[in-house]
Amino acid sequence: MRAAASPGSMVDIVHAASSLSGLPELTEVRKIWFSDWYDGPLTGVALYKGRDYWFVMVTNDDDGGHWDFEPRVYLLHRLTDEQLAQAWDMHRSFAEAGLPGCLHSPPCTSAGPAGGEMVEALRDRWPPEHEDGYMNAPAVGWFRDA
Repeated sequence: MRAAASPGSMVDIVHAASSLSGLPELTEVRKIWFSDWYDGPLTGVALYKGRDYWFVMVTNDDDGGHWDFEPRVYLLHRLTDEQLAQAWDMHRSFAEAGLPGCLHSPPCTSAGPAGGEMVEALRDRWPPEHEDGYMNAPAVGWFRDA
């Protein structure tokens, strides 16, 4: 379901619009926290019907169109309990180091801005590739940004 691109590019972490085919549009989805950001959340955890899911932004793959939809569109993926626990552990670790990401209230406890060594240690512990399995988990539907 990934859009093809060169390694390390933003397109590696989003889905093409064709991935929406056959999936229902969902309403009343609330983003709880984000993992990646580019002019808005790209990936993270959202709440839908009392359960947490992984969300991934969908890009507009129409010729001549803008790269993202307005409002943005996201695909929801059902993660295993173990994957959700890992994702929340990752989020709390980055939040404790003072990095942004919380969209929930109250926000996670923060120790203040992290130094470069701490950020590097966290990125070593939670590299971006760690999320590959999340975005390849079964999709349950899609939603528009509120």
